[in-house]
Amino acid sequence: MKFSDQVVGVLKAMHPGVRKDIRRALSDLEAGRRRNVRRLERELAGFSRLRVGKYRAIFRHGETGEIVVEYLDSRDVVYQEFERQKDLPRDVEL
Repeated sequence: MKFSDQVVGVLKAMHPGVRKDIRRALSDLEAGRRRNVRRLERELAGFSRLRVGKYRAIFRHGETGEIVVEYLDSRDVVYQEFERQKDLPRDVEL
């Protein structure tokens, strides 16, 4: 699994309990347990979102099939902010 710089920064700044919930949900996603996942449409076609409480993680599958988590933020701003920034290269492996 790869994370963008934005995702790494947001995770570092989060409350430890929330961070733990998000990391657990991402681990479940990587293991094939796809709870609370939905494919995005229109301008964000090709991406999916993972819902974790009030947060949304936007991700895609990379060329080799790995999950690339592109953006993480609260539900009220995540889609607009990600759409503005989606064309920037951001892959960071953790």
